[in-house]
Amino acid sequence: MTQRIGIIGAGIAGLSAAIRLRAQGHEVTVFEANDYVGGKLHAISLNGYRFDLGPSLFTMPQYVDALFELFGENPRDHFNYLRKETVCNYFWEDGSRFNAPADRSAFVHQMSEKFGEDPKKIDSFLRRNAKKYNLTNPLFIEQSLHRLSTYISLKTLKAIAHLPQLDLHKSLHSTLKGYFKNAKSIQFFARHATYNGSSPYKTPGIMSLIPHLEMHHGTFYPEKGMHEISQSIYRLAQRRGVVFHLGEPVQEILLN
Repeated sequence: MTQRIGIIGAGIAGLSAAIRLRAQGHEVTVFEANDYVGGKLHAISLNGYRFDLGPSLFTMPQYVDALFELFGENPRDHFNYLRKETVCNYFWEDGSRFNAPADRSAFVHQMSEKFGEDPKKIDSFLRRNAKKYNLTNPLFIEQSLHRLSTYISLKTLKAIAHLPQLDLHKSLHSTLKGYFKNAKSIQFFARHATYNGSSPYKTPGIMSLIPHLEMHHGTFYPEKGMHEISQSIYRLAQRRGVVFHLGEPVQEILLN
C-alpha cells in the first residue's frame, strides 16, 4: 500500500532512504534545514575553485550503484569512479610521510621499512582484521539490526562463537599496542576510530577491521570529486519523483 512518508535530513542516509522508499512506490518528501543536500558531504567555492568538504575516502561504491539499479538505471551513465592504487597519503608534523599502498603485500613491505615494524606482525594484524570483517559484515552491513532473523541466523551464531577474536573487550589503542611498537604505526591505524567521530582510546578494537575493507575491497575516487556522490544520488531522487524542501528545518513532529 502506498504511503506518504516524510524524511528529516538530506544527508547520504536521508537521500538513500528516500530513494529506496520511492522504489517501493511510496510518496516521499524530504525536509532539510540547509539550503543544500549531502550533509557533511558538501563543497564550497572560492576564487573559481571548488573544495570538497567532509569525507575524503570513498569505499564500497557498490552501495551507491545499487540505488540506481533499483530503477533499472545503469550507474555508469550517472556516476563514475576510479579505484586507487594508493589508499591515502599521511603526513606528520616532523616531516614524516607515508603513502599507503592499496596492494597488501606492498603495504606490509613498505610499512615495515618505514616504521621498523616486524612484517610478520603487520601480516598477522591484517589477517585478524580480515577475520573480524568477514564475521561481522553479514550482520552489520548486509542485514538489518531491526529484524529478529538477523540475530537467529547461523552467521550470527558463528560471530558469537568467535567473540574473543573481535577485540570487543579492549580499546582500539590497546589492540594496536599488542602488534606495533612505533608510535606512528599505532597512530596510523588509530585514525580509523575518527571515521565515525570516536576516540581510539574508547572505541572497541573491532574497529581495526577497516584496513581490510580499504585494502581488500579498495578505496575509490569519484569522477568530479567526492561531492558528486551526494549530487548524483540527489539527481536520481529528483528524477524519480522525490520531493525536496531545502532550507526548511523541521520544528515539530505531530503524530495522530
